[in-house]
Amino acid sequence: MLLRRRFSTLALSLTILFSVLFLGGCSEKPFLSEDGSYVILTVSPSGMTQSEVIQLPWNSNMAVMQNLLDECSFVLSDLHTPSSQELASTDPATTISLQATFPQPKRMTLVVDKHPVTLDVESLQIEVEGANVGRVTINRTMILQGINDSNLQPAFQELEKILHDQNS
Repeated sequence: MLLRRRFSTLALSLTILFSVLFLGGCSEKPFLSEDGSYVILTVSPSGMTQSEVIQLPWNSNMAVMQNLLDECSFVLSDLHTPSSQELASTDPATTISLQATFPQPKRMTLVVDKHPVTLDVESLQIEVEGANVGRVTINRTMILQGINDSNLQPAFQELEKILHDQNS
């Protein structure tokens, strides 16, 4: 009887522990949104801007888009205020960014300069190619530097491949 009680207590404890870990790991990532729209923004050195709405065909591999959004979430996991030197260093190269726009402000808690900051986010823009990969612009006004994730560009290139194949 005592052994059965200990086993039940241990099983319940493990169930609670795994539930907490699983639910914590599956919590909504800040960048992901079912109702948001995603756009690829390309800015040339001359300042000319081109935007392309991401519309994947019904038969596309959604895991590719999910992977890109996961990498974007990783970029957002540790933000810092760029120094004036970082802001001033603009390479005249073409930059490509992924932008998410939400129909209603989305409350997000982000770590900025090692402190949690809660913001109502209407739009997020993350540079995926260019001089400042990982540069994040929130609500078109707040500029922060995220993690320079080496997996971000390959994930973006996979999405571009699907979009190119769709248009061919």
